[in-house]
Order: sequence, then C-alpha cells, then structure tokens
Amino acid sequence: MKRIENVDESIATFAPDWAIAPGEILASELKARGMSQTDLAYRTSLSIKHVNQIIKRNVPLSAEVALSFERALGVSATFWLTTEAVWQAHSSAMVARQSLGKHESWLKAFPLAALANKGILNVRDDIATQVEDLLRFFQVTDPSAFDKVWLQPQVNYKRSQTNKLDPYATATWVRLAEREAQQLAIDSPVYSPKELRAAARDLPAYTSMPLIAGFKAARSRLRKAGVMLVFVEPLDKTGLFGISKTLDDGRHMIGLTGRMKKLDSFWFALAHEVAHILLHPKRSTFIDTSTSMASDDDDDQEGEANRFASELYLPSQAREKLLSLGAAGVPVLAEEFGVGVAMVAGQYAHLENAYPLMNRYRPAIDEAELRALQTVGGS
Repeated sequence: MKRIENVDESIATFAPDWAIAPGEILASELKARGMSQTDLAYRTSLSIKHVNQIIKRNVPLSAEVALSFERALGVSATFWLTTEAVWQAHSSAMVARQSLGKHESWLKAFPLAALANKGILNVRDDIATQVEDLLRFFQVTDPSAFDKVWLQPQVNYKRSQTNKLDPYATATWVRLAEREAQQLAIDSPVYSPKELRAAARDLPAYTSMPLIAGFKAARSRLRKAGVMLVFVEPLDKTGLFGISKTLDDGRHMIGLTGRMKKLDSFWFALAHEVAHILLHPKRSTFIDTSTSMASDDDDDQEGEANRFASELYLPSQAREKLLSLGAAGVPVLAEEFGVGVAMVAGQYAHLENAYPLMNRYRPAIDEAELRALQTVGGS
C-alpha cells in the first residue's frame, strides 16, 4: 500500500457506501513505512496496547490521538477524524439496518406498487432496503416515529363520505403532495393571510377558464400568497378530495386529487382548503385510523369551510335569485357573477337536490385532463 498523501482535499466530498476502519488504514500505513506498532507507540507516547486496540477496531480514535498521528506520521488529524466518523456512521448504519428486516408487516401496510411507480422504493429489493427507503421518504427514523409524525398529522382534509380511510395510504399521499409543495415553495414569497384573501377573490374567475389554464392561474396566484397548490393522483383507500397543511418553513400547501369527478367539485375543494388556511390556521385534524366514514356535518370547522367556498363562488343574495329563476337561471347568473357555469349548477343541484338535472352544466373531468393536471400540478 502506498503512503497516504494529499488526502485532505478529497475527503470532504468522498462519500462511498462502504467504509474502512481507521485502524485498518493505520496498519497498512505502518507496513508501508516499515514501522512497528511499538515504534508508533514510542513516537506518540501512547501505550503499545492502545495502538493495538485501535488497529483491532476495539477503541475509537480520539481527537488527541489523531493529532498525535499527524505529528508522528505526517497524515493530518482531519483525515483520521473524518475516517473515524465515516467508519462509526457506517457501523451504526449497518447495526441499525440489521433490525429493519423485522418491519416487514409494517412495510406491507403501505401502497408499495404506487411507491415503486413513484421511484420511492424497489419492490425487488430486500425488506431492509425497502424499509430504509420508506423511512427516508417519510423523513423519520423508525416506524414508531412514523406513527407520531404521520398518523397524527396536523392536516385539514375533506374526505369522500363514501370511502373508508386507510391511514398508511393517506399518509403516503400526503407526503407525496408535501414533497411536490416543498419543491414549489423554493424562492416563493412568505405566507400572507392578506394576500391569500385577495387571491381567493380571484378564484371565481379561474373557474370559467379551461381547467388546465385555470389551475395554472390559481397555482401562480396562490404561490404569491405563500400557498403552494399541487395536484397528485389519488391512491386507493384514501378517499381524499384535498388537504391543506402548514409546511416546515411556515408557508402553506394545498393538495388536490382526481377524486373530484365533476368540475365544480374540484374548484369547490380548492376553496374549501383555502378556507381552512384562512379560518383555522391552528387546526389539528388527526387522520382517522378507524373504519368509520367521514362526516363533515358533525364538524363545525368543515361546515365553516363549506360555507366560505359557497359564498366565494356565489354570494347568498345570488343564491336567492337563483332559486327564484330556477334551472334556467344557471347560465344567466354565471355570466352575471363572472363564475363558471358549473359552479352555479353545483350550487343549484345542492340547494334543490337536482343533481341529474344539472349534469349537463357540470362536466366530468376526463382522463386526459387528469393526466395534464398531474404533469402541471405535480412537478
């Protein structure tokens, strides 16, 4: 083995997935120099036993010893300490990794096919590797930490009342949306409630635009208020329409799914989440781990968010006029208030329980639009 030379410039950027113990390097260095452990012990005022213990990896290499090796061997203390740190980190990771295989049942609780499709993990890898990848995705140390962070998240959510909620699939979707929002938040303005209220007033106009154009406009406008709007395709067993959540940097995110089959439901869900950010900034909504259905009618804050969204798209006085005009008044009031026809039709359908009658005004979001939303809102 060659003697160590000029290593300081490379060690800061050298990050292999393996590590060599400093004792192994020391043994090779002594051999290359023709120096015995006893010689090194004399030169460094260390005991022969201590030098031998370092070489056998039985004791860590301290800062004082690293400085001694620098003086005696001409190899910097920085190199020795960095090598020691890398070795210790690698050894700890290997020990921890050995325990990950026991979490197979926890791993299988997640939508692995969807995670593999997103490149989060590879289902062909061993269990320990998949668990490691999943923990890194959720940014937690172990399944216990996952439970604390993700099964009790500070998230406001509006769920389909005909779908049961799977907490692991829901947490996966929330994290996927959060990850997209974090990317969008880079270099964005800080959150401003005043600016968000102004942005909310602009939403009705976007509903009369083609969906993709309207979504882009809403996304850009909300970002100026410090709110990141993303779209992530729904996962089975989540039943989520959308979420609102505070990001770590104090900005906010809104995530929408393709579960809203009707155009008005999509825009209503967006306004609903805007309402949560404005009206309930400190709300703590826990993910339901039971098999019970969601019931927004039993939640005052959900009711407030629904009323906010209804009023935003069609003021109460306009709804009174709509009821007097009947179905024929839907396109008339839409033009009068500068809102999409679907939004007025949705309100009329709700007020009069006339959903079949309003279907001609409430177009479904087709698969092509969902794919386009995923490209625009999840990138």
